[in-house]
Amino acid sequence: MISGDSGKLVYFESHLKYQITTSQITLTRKNKKTNWGVNVSNIIAKLYDGLELYLATVQSLDEKGIAKKMGLKERDQILEVNGKSVRGWQSEDLLAEFSGNLSVTVTVISIEDRTITDLFLMTNRENDLNFLWALRQLVKLSICNIDFSGTGLDLSAITTTLHELIVTNCSLKCVTQILGVGRLVSLKRLILTHNNLEHVDEKTMLKLKELTDLQLGYNNLKSFPTVVTRMEKLEELSLIHNQISVLPDEVVQMRSLEKLHLDNNVLTELPEYVTLQLPQLRALTLENNKIAPSAGQVGGSRKTRSKFYYKIGVTDASIAQT
Repeated sequence: MISGDSGKLVYFESHLKYQITTSQITLTRKNKKTNWGVNVSNIIAKLYDGLELYLATVQSLDEKGIAKKMGLKERDQILEVNGKSVRGWQSEDLLAEFSGNLSVTVTVISIEDRTITDLFLMTNRENDLNFLWALRQLVKLSICNIDFSGTGLDLSAITTTLHELIVTNCSLKCVTQILGVGRLVSLKRLILTHNNLEHVDEKTMLKLKELTDLQLGYNNLKSFPTVVTRMEKLEELSLIHNQISVLPDEVVQMRSLEKLHLDNNVLTELPEYVTLQLPQLRALTLENNKIAPSAGQVGGSRKTRSKFYYKIGVTDASIAQT
């Protein structure tokens, strides 16, 4: 028999529409001597920190076997067997689960294109995300409008080659709710806007050594996350629409920073060193803070910096010098 539990999730890649289908298939046999008629590949993927992940992919099916008659297809990705996730399993684990039972229920995904590199997800069903760990060539992942406030977002087994991660409007309160984000050692761009972030975890962020673009706007940050001043490759930082009132002295350590966006906070002054001691800084925006146009004491910096874009307040004009 084939159970009726199936779900469909629409995603977009390179502006084309595809469909990922998850299904539960129950296989039954009369006795344990009857072969299931399915061959599953042995793939061990070595991940960061030595974690090994077993990807159970249907490699071939016997034409007259039970598995094919019940609806399994070649290249289906097995996510669960009898309600148990196969993540981390070895081949003997899967064999034991199949050989020891007369009835086996498998949860599988069928993906039209397994070479997905750019994936956008927008769904309210958290279990639809179980397939992410099967996408080994993913480079960019965008997720929005999913409430992770209670369970968190589990990326602990996603490919470490991910370069860009966007998680917006997902009710996250802290970065650590994204499980496994510290493993994404190739990450260059991280966007966590429109969440409920109250602090930024130092240990996690310092693992992202390749990060060049960090956007934490539209959150509940009450202080400047000083950990970013120790991220040596960071070139762009956006903290707009938070509740930051003071810039720490450590900002001068951000020697690679080119763009700093602090609009819509509660800053009352702009330390002069921000514009004088950051050699690569080319753009600074501070609109809708509590800084008086003359309080930043940046008149001198405007004369000493070239090709510098500066904007303060609501009425102050942008200044670009060459």
